[in-house]
Amino acid sequence: MESFKKQYGDYQEYVNHQKGKLDKENYWIEGFDENYSKILKERLLDDFVFCDLKKGNVLCLGARLGGEVRAFISRGCFAVGIDLNPGKNNRNVLQGDFHDIQFPNKSVDIIFSNSLDHSFDFEKVVGEIKRVLNKGGFLILEIAKGYKEGTNTGPYEAFHWAKTKDMINFIEDQGFTLIRKENIEIPEKGEHCVFKLK
Repeated sequence: MESFKKQYGDYQEYVNHQKGKLDKENYWIEGFDENYSKILKERLLDDFVFCDLKKGNVLCLGARLGGEVRAFISRGCFAVGIDLNPGKNNRNVLQGDFHDIQFPNKSVDIIFSNSLDHSFDFEKVVGEIKRVLNKGGFLILEIAKGYKEGTNTGPYEAFHWAKTKDMINFIEDQGFTLIRKENIEIPEKGEHCVFKLK
C-alpha cells in the first residue's frame, strides 16, 4: 500500500508526541468530542440496521475523551475506549496503546476507530485488532481521504495513505470483508466502513 509515515526518533518520542495532543489542543477537543458523539450516534443507527451490532461489546481505539464510546453506549452497547492520554477522570476511556492492546485474544465483538492515521506501526495495530476481535466480529473504521485525494495531515497524524480505496483493500487483505460503506464529511471527508472478520 502506498503511504508515508511521520519520522520519529523512536517509539517513545512518538508516544510522548501523541500523548501531548490532549494537553495542547484541549481548547477545541472537548467541543469536537460532544459534536462527534452526536454525529456518530446517527451513523451507528444505519450500521445497526444493516448488521446487528447491538449484540456485543465494543472497544474504541484512540478514543480521546470518549465521544465515540458514548455514541455506542447511547445505542445500548457495552463500550469502552483506550487512548495513550484519556485525560483525567475519564469514565469511558482507559489508558492504553492500540499497538499493544491490554485485552485478551478474541475478547471483543466490535472494534471502532477513526484514529488509525495516528498509528506508528499500522500493520502492528491491524494485527492487534485481529488478535482481540472475535471470529465474525466487526471492525468499523472511519477512513479519511488520502493525500492523492486532497487531504493533508496535521501535526499529530503519523501515518497517511494515498487513497481510501488503498486502506480498504489493505484491510480486506487482512481477512476482513467490507459489508457497508458510507461517504462522510465529519470529522474529515472520507468513508465510514464496516468490515466483518472472516
